Amino acid sequence: MLTLAAGMIASLGLLANSSAVVIGAMLIAPWMLPLRATAYAILQGRLRLVATALLTLLLGVVVTVLLSLLLGFGVGLPILGSEVAARTQPNVLDLGVALVAGAISTYASVRSKALSSLAGTAIAVALVPPVCAFGLLLSKAQWGDALGAALLFAANLLGILSGGLLTLAISQPEL
Repeated sequence: MLTLAAGMIASLGLLANSSAVVIGAMLIAPWMLPLRATAYAILQGRLRLVATALLTLLLGVVVTVLLSLLLGFGVGLPILGSEVAARTQPNVLDLGVALVAGAISTYASVRSKALSSLAGTAIAVALVPPVCAFGLLLSKAQWGDALGAALLFAANLLGILSGGLLTLAISQPEL
């Protein structure tokens, strides 16, 4: 349910070219949990849990792409705004932000006093908006920009996972 809500809010925010609405979608997006579960499972050598967590994430991504694709077709805007364009050209700084945000998110999950940083982490690295931008761009047959949005999602995903793995390895050496 949260995946659908986050995808709908992010897609509509991208279509309305509203950064505030897109940020709202980042706050409710549930995808950090399966990524943290993946990091835990990798360090524990629990391959079945890795597969389950990644399958959960994949299902959320597919649902979100389809939702944004349908919204893109349904709304039929001739031109997508700057909020979508901002998610089409990832760079190494995006990966750096994702690494740090993944580390902080994971740290907050293992240190109860750090829970207040979770909302900031959700805003710092967005997973849902690049996926929504991908679906919207596909609806406009803008293949090159769609690939850029997919690359931003992949960089954020790998950065969050890598940051989480590193944080767990350092803070929980018994895993």
